[in-house]
Amino acid sequence: MNSLSAREKWSYAVGNVPFSVKETAFANFVVFYYTQVNGLSGSLAGLAMFMALVWDAITDPIVGSWSDNFRSRWGRRHPLLVAGALPTTVLFLGLFAPPDGLSEVGIFAWLLGISILLRTTLTLYFVPYTAMGAELSTDYDQRTTIAKARITLGWVAGMALPAIAYTIYFQPMNGVDGRLVAENYWQFGVLCAVVAGITALICILGTASVIPRLPVGDQTKSFSWSDPYNDLKTIFVNRNFRISIGSNLAFGMTAGAYATLSLYLSTYFWELTTAQLAGLIVPTAIATLVAFVGLGRLSKHFDKTALMAACSLGLAFNSLWLFAGRLFDVLPDNGEPMLYSLIAVNAGIGVLMIVSLQILSASFGADTLDELEIQTGKRQEGVLFSVGAFLSKATIGAGALIAGIVIDLVGIESTSLPGQVSANVLQSLGWFTLVITVGFALIGFFFVTQLRLSRDDHARMRDTLNTRAGLNT
Repeated sequence: MNSLSAREKWSYAVGNVPFSVKETAFANFVVFYYTQVNGLSGSLAGLAMFMALVWDAITDPIVGSWSDNFRSRWGRRHPLLVAGALPTTVLFLGLFAPPDGLSEVGIFAWLLGISILLRTTLTLYFVPYTAMGAELSTDYDQRTTIAKARITLGWVAGMALPAIAYTIYFQPMNGVDGRLVAENYWQFGVLCAVVAGITALICILGTASVIPRLPVGDQTKSFSWSDPYNDLKTIFVNRNFRISIGSNLAFGMTAGAYATLSLYLSTYFWELTTAQLAGLIVPTAIATLVAFVGLGRLSKHFDKTALMAACSLGLAFNSLWLFAGRLFDVLPDNGEPMLYSLIAVNAGIGVLMIVSLQILSASFGADTLDELEIQTGKRQEGVLFSVGAFLSKATIGAGALIAGIVIDLVGIESTSLPGQVSANVLQSLGWFTLVITVGFALIGFFFVTQLRLSRDDHARMRDTLNTRAGLNT
């Protein structure tokens, strides 16, 4: 299927926003909110995120296999999109509204319960959504174009939400830092719910026209509870898939751990104001635009694996120069305009590398499906992308766990105020961040260099698949 209208492409791309809303909320605000505002220990907050991740490990392949075998007059994917979208929207409201008077154990239980429910309903929406993306085209370059649109709009939401939050909701009031006021997070939760609900609706309605053109799967086979296990065994026969798990985990851990620590770093390590945090949307937006425009051109001249390797090295170096510069005291002091400029440059480069890696990984995953079909004779978009969805969510959960442990280890208290944290604590926070981000980025580089699937390889595979289907003349 290669005939995709602009309306269908962008309607599909908008559907990535609900997932991006969840990523933004969990990566940037949830751990900080529950530790610094509600008094939950960093380790317990991280543990709740990790336990919800373990539940995802169970639900993702089940939903993926179910989606591949689902049959209805509205296709395999759209009924599940509808079933997952509404409760996901409602649960964003509960995420930032724990009942008053809870003990620390009660707060932990609330965070764990809401996280599990939200992740489950989002799985029901997001796994069929990503699987549908691989079905929209079989063309090597158009798959990158579709991935660019989807991931770019996800990043637009991921940039806009924090900028709106810092500009409107978390401004200082009566001498109190807005990041430490509980009511502000409830208002942010309402914003998340509204954005997620509207964009999911646009995606569902805007892509309804592609339903007759999507693959229908094996119509003789019904879902069985043994299918997820058997399907996972099948896709693991593919070497590129196995290696891509390692690279995706490494890249995601780099981004996930840094994102979870980012509000602590900006508040205590760099001592940025909320206005300065909102201003970082400028380099982030520029980097996203550069990735969207430039990556398509580069991908016509270089294989996806080579571009992923270059981006992973860029990600490692970008984290190295900024944090090493501060730790070895060669950067300007906090509050200096030059320091903020350097942080903005670092943010832009980091976003450019991460956005590019996400686009290329999604496109490469669709190519891997073709290789897997040649090996097994089966199309398993739902199963393969359920693993991808799990890995993406896993990195946020594991990143939150690591960040929570780091927060407790370095000694940041719930009563800590900007400018009043000891130099030793800040040094420890900086070193932890440096080792985690650079180390995982280099691990990701190692895995990427082991991938083997070029443009020419893919062209030969498509010829083989077209011959099997009787499409070649």
